[in-house]
Amino acid sequence: MRVTRGRGVLTAVVSTAAVVAGMAWAAPAWAVPAGLETVTHSAAESSADKSALASCPAGKVVTGGGGFLTAGSSADGRVGLDRLEPLANGTGFFVTMREAGPANFAGDWGLQAVAQCATTPAGYQVVATTGAVGTEYVTASCGTKKVIGMGGRVNNGQGDVVLDQVVPSFDLTSVTVRAVAVQGTSPAGWSATSIAVCANGPAGLERVALTGTSASNSSDHAVKTCPADKGLYSAGADINAGNGQVLLTAINITGGNTVRVRADEDADGFAGSWSLNGYGICGS
Repeated sequence: MRVTRGRGVLTAVVSTAAVVAGMAWAAPAWAVPAGLETVTHSAAESSADKSALASCPAGKVVTGGGGFLTAGSSADGRVGLDRLEPLANGTGFFVTMREAGPANFAGDWGLQAVAQCATTPAGYQVVATTGAVGTEYVTASCGTKKVIGMGGRVNNGQGDVVLDQVVPSFDLTSVTVRAVAVQGTSPAGWSATSIAVCANGPAGLERVALTGTSASNSSDHAVKTCPADKGLYSAGADINAGNGQVLLTAINITGGNTVRVRADEDADGFAGSWSLNGYGICGS
């Protein structure tokens, strides 16, 4: 049985952005997009909803990113992502994670934001489309340009509505997000925003995907790496048939070329079968 709890307010981002350069960036084993690097930023552990902003270095723009519940937390199945946003001015990637639904969780947990940053591609543009109130699926289009990055945001969901899909189209011309009400809630007045990062067809651009297997597991994860000669512009995920009882807890980027995603069934479990897909947009 679920119990009603008081909802925490968003905590301030407290740590300093750290550029994850590493030896691989000094002598990369693949032909990455110009200037590509990964930046992370963490919010302090607490029992409240929280946000984190990973900021790009001067002279570079955000192409994509992610966010994830930090390791070792007991909050699996208690929290979900509701904002994965490449900022409109290109300066960074903003992430919010909230304790989801009416379940009570008193423990501390942490959040880390991840940004992929690069030298500004030709035709760089961030496009955002907000759907009508209560509309689950929303699509943002790049028009004649190509999608290099993706994101989504729930507006006024307050943890009763979370993201369970941020997916680039097969032809890399649009991004579709889905926002879903979590079990045991009756939210009103919320909306979803889909965000596409667009550019003039960068070299070697391609969409990669890993399709999960449908099962009734307490959690699932997926890992997908770009081809050997390419780096990762952005990452996305899709929960299939979770019915608001499976929460997206991680979209992460490692090594500059690998997508890692995770989802967890909510606190009282889910008897149905569901699956998790991971997506990446790669380029050279």
